[in-house]
Amino acid sequence: MGKVSSRTPYQRGSDAGQEGPMRTPKRLYPEERLIYHPELLTCPHCGDVLVMCNYLAWDKTVHMLDRVLSVASRPGRCPHSTCLGARMRLLSATAQRLAVPRSTYGYDVLVRIAWWRQESRAPYREIHAELASQVRISVSHVGYLYQQVYLPLLACHERQHRDHLAQIATAQGGLILALDGLAPQGGEPPLWCIRELTSGCILRSGWLAQQDQPTFEAFLNPLTHLEWPILAGLSDKQTGLVPAVATVFPNSRYQFCQAHYLRNLAEPLAAADVALQGELRKTVRQQVAHLLRQEPRTASSHAGGLTVTGL
Repeated sequence: MGKVSSRTPYQRGSDAGQEGPMRTPKRLYPEERLIYHPELLTCPHCGDVLVMCNYLAWDKTVHMLDRVLSVASRPGRCPHSTCLGARMRLLSATAQRLAVPRSTYGYDVLVRIAWWRQESRAPYREIHAELASQVRISVSHVGYLYQQVYLPLLACHERQHRDHLAQIATAQGGLILALDGLAPQGGEPPLWCIRELTSGCILRSGWLAQQDQPTFEAFLNPLTHLEWPILAGLSDKQTGLVPAVATVFPNSRYQFCQAHYLRNLAEPLAAADVALQGELRKTVRQQVAHLLRQEPRTASSHAGGLTVTGL
């Protein structure tokens, strides 16, 4: 790995969070210039020693919580033109651990955003306010990193649980799905998640701009390609969702979520209870109002106190 200092300012494009008709590019001053070489020294096909290319790849500025780096990777290739390795450009794995491809923000920034969002339920503007002293980033890009970068990485991580899902499917004859949507923040579309009920593993998630039957069918359809059958589904009575589940999984059972069911059942009872309390107070006032009286104020140690007698 090569490492040289750099005092030359690196200019980045216009910032998405800056308001106004004209957007002034922000000048960033990386603290270091790091050039990485591939850790693999020999061709994976023929075993010959790799040669370094005379150009840089993966050359970008990486914003981290504690510093700004200018990072590049010098690719390696096989010297033999007839080898399959000659068409490969091997990059440094260490360099790629700094930031996500096609992103100029480090993984530490991504993890911080995801932590505040999931653990503290913080809106994007609050997360941006927390990051503003450390990282130059806009509010819209905070949302982009969470929705378009972190959640796909989370979905890839969930794929590591395939062995556990296979055991569950074998034990109970298939998978049981739980479908639920999270209330949107501001004008954002709701976030829908599909979990495997026994393990809690998230099988699919996404923001649905519409909540009709075709949208839910397109959202559920990728699950039909799983190697395990869908035994049953569980959700609330969302418009368009029930017929979509019946269309996509015609051979599976379906049940409304008991938590949603009991909550919906309690709503009319709570409303009836409030009405009953109002009628009860009204009736009591009509029958015993003449028994209630307010004593005249007298000078006492409790100045300003009001005494009301009961029944």
